[in-house]
Amino acid sequence: MNNKNTMKVVIASDIGYEKLIAEIYCDDAFIGLIHQEEGENNLKVEFSNSNTPISLEWLQEALQVAKEKLLQ
Repeated sequence: MNNKNTMKVVIASDIGYEKLIAEIYCDDAFIGLIHQEEGENNLKVEFSNSNTPISLEWLQEALQVAKEKLLQ
């Protein structure tokens, strides 16, 4: 994947989490999520079981965007 792939971040409520989560998608494929169950200063990332390769730069940008949206 390259930096031209479409990024989508969805802030959602999931029954598996007490607080909101940020889901990260690349070209409509679920990549992973950020949750804040241990507080805003201790965010955690959970990756999907996808075998799709993603560029490091794209992933770094996606994580930053997801973090910012989640903490708004």
